[in-house]
Amino acid sequence: MDLRTPARLLDRVGIAWRMLLGRSDWASSLAGSGSSTYGFAGAAVGRLQSSLANWSGSINADLDGALPILRARARQLAANNEHGKRFLSLCAINIVGRQNPKLQVRALRDARNPDRPATLDKAANDAIEQHWERWGKSADVTGRHKSLYAVLRTIVRAVARDGEAIVRIIRNRSLPYGIGLQLLESDRLDDTLNMRLQNGNTIRQGVEIDSIGRPVAYHVKTSHPGESFAMAAGVVERVAAADLCHIYLPDRAEQVRGVTWMHAVILRGSTIHKFEEAAVTAAQIGASKIAAIERSEDSLDASSMMFDGRSSSGIGQINVEAGEMFELPPGYRLNSWNPEYPHANFDPFLKACLRGLAAGLDVAAHNLTGDMTDVNYSSARIAELSEREAWMILQDWLIGSFVQPIYEEWLAMALLMGQITFPQSGSVLPADRLQKFVLASSFRGRRWQWVDPLKDGQANQVLLAARLTSRTRITAEQGVEFDDLVDELADEQQQLEDAGLAASPEPAAPAVAADQPPP
Repeated sequence: MDLRTPARLLDRVGIAWRMLLGRSDWASSLAGSGSSTYGFAGAAVGRLQSSLANWSGSINADLDGALPILRARARQLAANNEHGKRFLSLCAINIVGRQNPKLQVRALRDARNPDRPATLDKAANDAIEQHWERWGKSADVTGRHKSLYAVLRTIVRAVARDGEAIVRIIRNRSLPYGIGLQLLESDRLDDTLNMRLQNGNTIRQGVEIDSIGRPVAYHVKTSHPGESFAMAAGVVERVAAADLCHIYLPDRAEQVRGVTWMHAVILRGSTIHKFEEAAVTAAQIGASKIAAIERSEDSLDASSMMFDGRSSSGIGQINVEAGEMFELPPGYRLNSWNPEYPHANFDPFLKACLRGLAAGLDVAAHNLTGDMTDVNYSSARIAELSEREAWMILQDWLIGSFVQPIYEEWLAMALLMGQITFPQSGSVLPADRLQKFVLASSFRGRRWQWVDPLKDGQANQVLLAARLTSRTRITAEQGVEFDDLVDELADEQQQLEDAGLAASPEPAAPAVAADQPPP
């Protein structure tokens, strides 16, 4: 009996129905393949597609049980693999940098004369920026991080490695400016807690969400579940969403927990690491030349004259020095083993593997590996432009999901406590201006210098001459506020004049021919 008969009968019925509807092209394609009833070839189901997925669940269902495994393997990759460690460093350097994101407040003065244009309230803007920097030095309530930028670098590494980071907001009048941050590892969030509550909310992997999917609370363990201390066992505490920042980069709708950024390369990274270890072992063996002496059955035993000693099993051994030549007795023959590893194809194969690793991490291969042998200026610039665009997207994500909300919390607390004062007069900035300063505040992520700044400078001069850009935009691309640059130049000029020194003449702009394209 042919078990495929019912399926073939259904196929024939479907073909006949489509022919009646005038879809003869479908019928001919089905009759030719006999394996698919879909309009997309990628959805075909048959013997050749048996290894492909046929069903997909929700992102939260996929993470049930897999979340701690992914986190543990990503941590292992970051701890024991040089490329995993390098990726975390690239994330911290390019998303945060040394002192970024930088606060820029550009609030205007209250217009007293409606006929005159409003000007920047520079004194108030500078006061807020200075107090923000001052608070950042004590933002971490534990004191482990000596600046807000160090806190941000730790957060970025945690999100890239673990998929998420947890920061608890501590409000206490005894703290500087009345607010502080407590960094917690994502293991604290109980991923095994799933239930429906009587108030209509749902707890999914430790995150309590309302009917529209908005987080309203987090169920956090009072101690780290992986702590080896004997009395580390704790309970689960409900923390309101207003008191905790859950930082992660969602990939899919309705996702409540973060996934490590290295999830796509965990297997490849482990495979490459094992391959390199095996290659090093093979190279060590290949560097060791081994020879064996074979004696025929009818030859005399000359072992007492040849061997320098014997192994534990009684096999004779000879110690040979470099460049030494010797004669074997009659009936003895020298058999040598000369392995060919390392093989000539090792380097190209490893480079291909590392390029795949870099693609999975969305970084340039030469930045991940440090190998610049096949890179020229043009190819490096193209790769850098694409990668830097990705870094700037992640900078905006970090600012919007964590830095800006924390800044608004800090500014509200600082204004209410009267701790933002003008440096000259010492007067307090009024709290009723909170909304004005919040709307006028923004953060600027780090920017990068090029290898050949002369060409970029010439290009900027051409664009300025053609009025296709402005000095404000150029300084913003460098991570500098134009107003601060003007003040800095004016201060320099004043210091030179006070010291009786003439300012050095500005260098002449390099001439650019009219028919010469911008560099």
